[in-house]
Amino acid sequence: MDSSLRLLKEEINKVNEAEHDLAKWKLAVTAALGAAAFGLGKTGTAPYWLLLFVPFVCAYIDLFDYQYELRILVIARFLREHGESDKVLQEYEVECEKERASGGTFSLSKWAEFSCSLFLPLSGLVLYLLDSRNNPGRGSLLMPPAAAAAIWLLGVLLIGALWAYFLVSSLRLSTESDRQEPSAMSA
Repeated sequence: MDSSLRLLKEEINKVNEAEHDLAKWKLAVTAALGAAAFGLGKTGTAPYWLLLFVPFVCAYIDLFDYQYELRILVIARFLREHGESDKVLQEYEVECEKERASGGTFSLSKWAEFSCSLFLPLSGLVLYLLDSRNNPGRGSLLMPPAAAAAIWLLGVLLIGALWAYFLVSSLRLSTESDRQEPSAMSA
C-alpha cells in the first residue's frame, strides 16, 4: 500500500476514534445534566430547568461529530477516486459509498445520535411543564413555561439545522463524486 494512502486510512481511523469519544462525552454530559436536574445534588428542589440545556449540549457535540463524519467522507471519496495504487482499498471504498447511499449499516449510528439529540431534550421540556403545573408558585422554575418551551424549541431547531447541514453536505459530496466520468476516475 502506498504510504500516502496508508496515512489517509490512518486518518480515517483516528477520526473514527474521535467520534466514539464524542459519543461518550455526549452521554456523560447529558447524564450529568439529568442527574443535576433530578436533584441528585440534594439541594431540596429538583431544578428541572437544567434539562432545557440538553438540546444545546447535544447540538454542540453533534456539530463536532458531523464535522468528523464529513472529514471521513472527503477522505473516502479521495480514496475512491485516486487510490489506483491499491485497487482493493479503492473497491472497498466504492462498496462503502454504495452502503452509505442506501442508508444501510453506516447510517445506524447517525440515526441513533439524531434521535437521542431530539428525544432526550423532550423529557426536559415535559418535566419542566409538569413541574410548573403541579407547583405553580414554586421559585425553582426561573421562567414561565412558555419561555421554557421557546428555549427548548430553539435548541431542537438548532439540532435540526445541524442535521440538515450534515445531510446536504453528505449528499453534495456523494453527488460530486457521481458526476465525474468513470474514465476520469481511472485515468
